[in-house]
Amino acid sequence: MDQHHALECVNLVPIFKSLPLIQKTAVADLVVKHQYPKGTIIYLAGDTVGHFMILEAGQIKISQVAANGKEQLLKVMQPGDFDGEAALFNGNQRNVTATALVDSNVCQIDQDAFQKLLSRSPQLAVNLLSEMSQQINNLQADKTVAATSDVTGQVAKYLLETSAALHETNFKLPLKKKDIATYLGTTPETISRVFKQLTTKKLIDTTAANVKIRDEDGLMELV
Repeated sequence: MDQHHALECVNLVPIFKSLPLIQKTAVADLVVKHQYPKGTIIYLAGDTVGHFMILEAGQIKISQVAANGKEQLLKVMQPGDFDGEAALFNGNQRNVTATALVDSNVCQIDQDAFQKLLSRSPQLAVNLLSEMSQQINNLQADKTVAATSDVTGQVAKYLLETSAALHETNFKLPLKKKDIATYLGTTPETISRVFKQLTTKKLIDTTAANVKIRDEDGLMELV
């Protein structure tokens, strides 16, 4: 991967974005790009955490197997999201599985290579700790906002993010509605009701698992 493209990936990650350019460039030199077709299992629960992953384009499902043996959706990664930050510092086993919901491009940083970089640049380690502390504070604030946001706005945001990931305004939902409900922390009945409301307002058209966004600006106003 060329350095300019690698730097763009690095800049997607908050803990890297504020670093001095010379340190970001050093991190960018470690980036390797991978392309995963829809349905590809990127890693499984039980695999060793060996790399840090930045989603450049697409959508990735993070899930685990519940006690009853059923798959439990934990989150859906969108472009700019990252996963496996623990891999930068330790080699523990993963307890979740990552699957490409759509064709996805990923930037990866190998754990061993990153740790060697830290050993050569103690100031980078100090700066990263500072940035990670700030991100913890930001996450707490984000959770407060998410807890007070309405389901209609969350559904609108999900549809816009999915449309952007697929580069399509007319698409098949990568997730079943029950999984969307789990992802957004609500019920399938509520999701169906919101879809019906958005259809009535002529913001979207729906046919089975297919969605066509008719009014992107209207959806954005709900977010």
